[in-house]
Amino acid sequence: MNTFIKSILAGIAISIGGVIYLSTDNHIVGSFLFSIGLFTIYTFGFNLYTGKVCTIVNEKPSYLLTVLAVYLGNLVGTVGAGYVFRHTRLSKLVEHTAEVVNVKLSDTIFSTFIMAFMCGILMYIAVIGFQKVKDSAGKHLALIMPIMVFILSGYEHSIADMFYFTMANAWGAKAVLYIIVISIGNMFGGCLIPLSEKLLRPQQD
Repeated sequence: MNTFIKSILAGIAISIGGVIYLSTDNHIVGSFLFSIGLFTIYTFGFNLYTGKVCTIVNEKPSYLLTVLAVYLGNLVGTVGAGYVFRHTRLSKLVEHTAEVVNVKLSDTIFSTFIMAFMCGILMYIAVIGFQKVKDSAGKHLALIMPIMVFILSGYEHSIADMFYFTMANAWGAKAVLYIIVISIGNMFGGCLIPLSEKLLRPQQD
């Protein structure tokens, strides 16, 4: 339950980042401010799916249950926030969000997977960079820069997309399919570097 609640809070944090991104005309500024969501999550120890999947290759199979709990909590947080925001002054963002979502749902499955895969790589860099860099300014730079890169590149983040789909009221069979593809892409991308390190380690020894 503790894991689930922290995952809901992470979903809300991502939704806060999503709102400021949608509200800003300047994409560079929007991508920078979106990082408030990740900053909140890793400062307060919340649970984000795209961060948790990065360590799957080094964990026991039972860890997958934790990942599932985090994923469902993120879903509750983003969908809940999205539907609440639709009934506030933020409803002015619905039209713009629908345009963003239409672009996402017009993409091919293969392209969507690759865009999600690349996002997963950048999320791994952000999360591990934040954990490993000791200098305060450096660790926050390590967190923010990959986030800005994945947003400006148009890569797909499954949890953020859950919020966008909800704000746009775009949920349906196709949206669910795309979220599944994006979630898998995020997982594979997030595991690329740690899996490579694990495979190469015996050769180095």
